[in-house]
Formats: sequence, structure tokens, C-alpha cells
Amino acid sequence: MESSPEAVLTRLRPLLRAVHEALSAGVAVSHAIHRQHGWQPAADPHLDRQLVRRHAMEQLLPWSASIGEQLTFDVGDAGGENLGLPMSGLIVTTGADVVRVWHSEDGELPPGDTRALQAFYSQSPVQQTQLVLEGAPPAGNHLALLWADRAGALSRLELVRPWWRGGRHPEADWRVDLLRQPA
Repeated sequence: MESSPEAVLTRLRPLLRAVHEALSAGVAVSHAIHRQHGWQPAADPHLDRQLVRRHAMEQLLPWSASIGEQLTFDVGDAGGENLGLPMSGLIVTTGADVVRVWHSEDGELPPGDTRALQAFYSQSPVQQTQLVLEGAPPAGNHLALLWADRAGALSRLELVRPWWRGGRHPEADWRVDLLRQPA
């Protein structure tokens, strides 16, 4: 499985386009609800992000049926009735990739403070420059899709392949700004 930015973008282009559209629609819904009630998103950023996540998840549900590859959503339980923790983000799994969708104003990946995140970040960089001494990296290609919004529109949509060498913060093996990519 090829993990270069070009190969990943080619492989995931339809999914990434669908997630972009779903997040954009979710941002518009949250913006409209806040405007309708005269609320300031900055006063309760968790509600704003949860509205975006919830709307995006509903828009992405048809992807679980199948387009090219079988996709599944990990939202906290197998039944789908419990939508997971409010800030848990979205996880989309294909046969070759695991994409975690997270809000990030500054483009930083969440710190590797849990074993689950450390396991997610533990993968060899695409350009291997050192020996892997602690065993093989996990199967699959782990990616983060970082988003942020401003004034009712997406202001950040970056696909990042994380790489964790220990410590608290992962590094980016590579990063692609999807808002600047041709459609």
C-alpha cells in the first residue's frame, strides 16, 4: 500500500470530497442556528463543533453502504444509536486507510496523551530515514483530516499523515492543504 501524498489523494479523492462537502454543510447549519438564536459560537465552541460533526456524520452515512471500498464509521458503539462522546470527532475506515476527522484551529494534531492516540500515530514515515527498532508499524495508513471554520465557511481542511516518535506531540510526516487542491 502506497502512503505518499499523491497515492493517498488519488485513492481517497471521492471520500475526501464527500467529507469536505459534509463539513461545509455542517458549518453552514451551525452558523445558521447560532445566527437564528443570536448566539456567539465563541461562547460555546463545543456546541458549534458538535453541530458540525453531527450534521457531517448524517451526510456521510450513505458512504457506509459502499462506494469503491466498504467504509465504516466508528462513533462510539456498534449500534449507531449512541453517537459517541461529543468531541470524539469522526473516524472513517477504508480497506487501506483510517482517517480521523478533528477540529483544529492551529493545524496541530491532538497530543498523544492516550494509548489509542499513540497507537494511531505510531507508523513509519513515508521517507524512512532510520531503522525501525521497536517492531513493525501498525497495518494500514493512519491519517488526520484537520478542519476549522470562520464566519460560516471552512477556513482549514488539511490532510495530515502523523508520525509519533515519543513525547507528547506527534509530527506531520506530510501535510496537504485540501482547500488549495484542484477539485
